[in-house]
Amino acid sequence: MLTEKQIKQLKGENELLLLQLEDVNEVIKQREKELEELRRIATKARQMQSQLDMNLLEFEQMQNNIGEKQQQAKGASVRMEELEKELYNSIKIENRYNNMLDEHISLQANLLDTSNELEEAAGLYKKVQQLKASLTQTKSSLEMGQIEIQNLKDELAETKELNILLREKKKQ
Repeated sequence: MLTEKQIKQLKGENELLLLQLEDVNEVIKQREKELEELRRIATKARQMQSQLDMNLLEFEQMQNNIGEKQQQAKGASVRMEELEKELYNSIKIENRYNNMLDEHISLQANLLDTSNELEEAAGLYKKVQQLKASLTQTKSSLEMGQIEIQNLKDELAETKELNILLREKKKQ
């Protein structure tokens, strides 16, 4: 059996072991708290990883959306350039049309002036024709008058000759 000294020693060792056990239990509690904290941190890290993954996915979607928007903006820019060219060409065509319209109006005014001048010339030509006809008629009347005058002169000369002959016969 055990001696009292051994028992005392065993009791001392037992107390020491109990103290060590308490220390170990305290360390275990501490480790469990740390483990619980690590689990909480791990859960939070998983949540943060999940949030980070979601944020990364959203970021990729935003990059895709930005890429699409950039493509749309580029397409819109190209379309805008095309529309600007079309507008510029339309303005040039409209300016040409306006110039042609102005030229047409000017030509119409010139045509109207020319028509008026032509009508005036036609009126003058008609007057000239009337004057020619009148001149021809006057010439004809003049020639007839001259013939008649000549005839009258001839008759007068014959009458004078007859008068002279008659006077001579009367004198004889």
